[in-house]
Amino acid sequence: MNYEASNKDSIDLFVRKFPAAEKREGSIWLIPGGPGESGASMYPLIEQFSKIFPKLDILVPDHRGTGLSGKICPEEESIDSPNGISLVNEEWGSCFTYMYSNQNYVQAFSITNAANDLNLLIQELSGAGKKYVYGVSYGTQLIMRFLQLKTVELDGVILDSFVPLQDDNQYDLSQRSFVTNEVGKAVLAHYDKGASKRKVSLTTQMQNIIHRSKTDTVFAQNLPKQDLSIIFGMMLDVPKVRNNIPKIIKALSVENFEPLNKAIADITQFYNSYGSKYSTSASSIPLVQVISSSENNLRMAIKKSEITAESENLLFTSPLPKLLAENSMPTYQRDSYYGKVPASMPPTLILHGTLDPKTPLAGAIKHFEKLPKNNRVTLVKVKDAPHFIALFAPDSFESAVSKFARGEQMENIMITDDNTSLK
Repeated sequence: MNYEASNKDSIDLFVRKFPAAEKREGSIWLIPGGPGESGASMYPLIEQFSKIFPKLDILVPDHRGTGLSGKICPEEESIDSPNGISLVNEEWGSCFTYMYSNQNYVQAFSITNAANDLNLLIQELSGAGKKYVYGVSYGTQLIMRFLQLKTVELDGVILDSFVPLQDDNQYDLSQRSFVTNEVGKAVLAHYDKGASKRKVSLTTQMQNIIHRSKTDTVFAQNLPKQDLSIIFGMMLDVPKVRNNIPKIIKALSVENFEPLNKAIADITQFYNSYGSKYSTSASSIPLVQVISSSENNLRMAIKKSEITAESENLLFTSPLPKLLAENSMPTYQRDSYYGKVPASMPPTLILHGTLDPKTPLAGAIKHFEKLPKNNRVTLVKVKDAPHFIALFAPDSFESAVSKFARGEQMENIMITDDNTSLK
């Protein structure tokens, strides 16, 4: 449970293995994001990875606290509970009670313990041959912590949507809405530049719509209950929907709500078809809160009302800062690994979208620049791509990762992908 000599408690860890499609030469580990996501978020990409790495076994772990691994609230987050892994109704209250009654247990769900889990699993289950690790979003943070342990030799690391440094107060999770808004404004600027004859800019039109959603009750009655800026923020994650933002703004300006409702339906359908079809797909909110509040929120004292006030004039926002504000769940103390980078790096490929509304490119670059360069560490930017390159820019991902796997010399470049280019 804790990686200390005196600790005798244990926790279950679940790993799913997909055998190599051809004659086996090693393994690759796929580390999901989150921190609340289970390995199920990687399952739709198995065929893609098997094509790039046909001679490697693919192993996908469920982080402690997710999927079929041990949970923070063992009863309420059980796959056999009334709504499966997701917390519902009275389960929230009993889960909180359990957490506060077992704080030492909850505090063991740390990034460092998860990194030690990964270290143990890779040593025990990889088998002979080459060893690669891929991670996305929070998975890149977990890999950075794992690399600080310096106990496993890897042939390569692939980091998708690289997180900012933990002590970067410009890009910690409490600042997420500002990051989302900057990306949204860049999207609007792109479309305004391509339509020079437009009398009123998209930015001005959207400002008017957001203002009207807060002041015109009749207009607001036709909108979803969720804040309109959050809905527009969600559109930035899915290129197909993002490309329709000008159409949606134009329609709302004349009180046509159909394009907005279709966009929401498209987002829902996308996530249902991609990430919600497995019994272990649901994210663990308790784990998100414990890890994010302990290590990735640099403004722990900020109130929800302050988040609301500072987001008042933003056109694109994220629900995450308000979710983390006034945290009511147990946290753990940051350890000596916090905010640091590994002493050395394996050969590493970083792929990052220029329009990532979750892990900002500027933060990824600052982190990349601090990494040791004892081996080749390459940053490939994908023009206009959002978060999660393997999912949304599969052509660019396959091309870059295949070159990396073959050991070809690679430069820090910008590439384009038809799947994510702004239309």
